[in-house]
Amino acid sequence: MYYDNDFYDEPSEFEMRMDEFKESIAKSVKKEFIEEMERLRAENKNLQGIKEHFEQVKRDYEKKKQECGRKISEAEQKARRMRAQEIMEQYKIFLWTTTWNYLYGQKCDKCDKDRRIEVTLPSGKKIKDECKCSNSKTRVMLPKRMAMYEIADRNTGIAAWYRACGKRDNQYYILDYAPSVYLERTIEPGTSFDEVEKIKEQGTVFFTTEEECRAYCEYLNERNLVPSNAVYNLDGSVYENEEG
Repeated sequence: MYYDNDFYDEPSEFEMRMDEFKESIAKSVKKEFIEEMERLRAENKNLQGIKEHFEQVKRDYEKKKQECGRKISEAEQKARRMRAQEIMEQYKIFLWTTTWNYLYGQKCDKCDKDRRIEVTLPSGKKIKDECKCSNSKTRVMLPKRMAMYEIADRNTGIAAWYRACGKRDNQYYILDYAPSVYLERTIEPGTSFDEVEKIKEQGTVFFTTEEECRAYCEYLNERNLVPSNAVYNLDGSVYENEEG
């Protein structure tokens, strides 16, 4: 029997449908694959953003944690300082010593606050010159109060004196002169000024009352021939002794 070879070479309808089906499946799979890849890319990008944000959150957290730790440490230190100040206030005493300042006689009404007066030179130029009342400038000895902190054991006779340093909110205490120095240079009431002078040769002397210290300053000013009217500041205001 004779058969046309072209008949067998031609794809059957079934094969054609299968090819179309395969192609359709391939396109569908490819499309799904591409869509899935795009979805994964978008998700990965989003996750990358979340990761970066999370890292920033971690950094911010660590920064806040350190800041919180620092503030807690500062608060603890401040509490300890306040407690130390509270305790030390129980041992606070006042001693008086001598200091000095330049003071003047009464200011005239012709000069400015710096005791300078305007004068005109022969050339017509005006200049500032010292007023005659500024010649009353003199060095005056004055009492100065010292706040000390005495911690002593009366039974053993052991004592130490501390001095406050720094500002009020950041105050600390240091051991001042050796105890023996304070004991040797603290002037007993009724001690003659001649004896005080001998003690002063060793260094600063300390008085237990302002009255005794002031009397000693007056003694020194009288000895140094300081005018009794030397009680004014440069600007003419009356000098007020500030407590140390």
